[in-house]
Amino acid sequence: MEISKKVTWKPLGEKVVAVKVETGEYYTMNEVASLIWKGIDSGMNQEQIADKILDEYDIEDRAAILQDIDEQISEWKTELLIN
Repeated sequence: MEISKKVTWKPLGEKVVAVKVETGEYYTMNEVASLIWKGIDSGMNQEQIADKILDEYDIEDRAAILQDIDEQISEWKTELLIN
C-alpha cells in the first residue's frame, strides 16, 4: 500500500491536504485520517498505524480503530489516492 504517484500532499499543522495532480481535486483530512495517511507514507502497516492512533488518543477499542482504518483505506483506494 502506497500513496499514488498522481497525488501530491502537504501537512498543514496536524492535518494533511492531498491533491490529485491530474484533476485538481483536493482532500482535507482530519487529524486521525492524517495519522493514517502519514503512516502509509512512512510504510507502516495497518497494525502499526492502529498502535500510533492508540498512543495518540485515549481510545481502548483496537478492533474499532482497525475497522476505521480499513474503511478509510478502502475509500482512498476508491478515490485513487492510494494503491
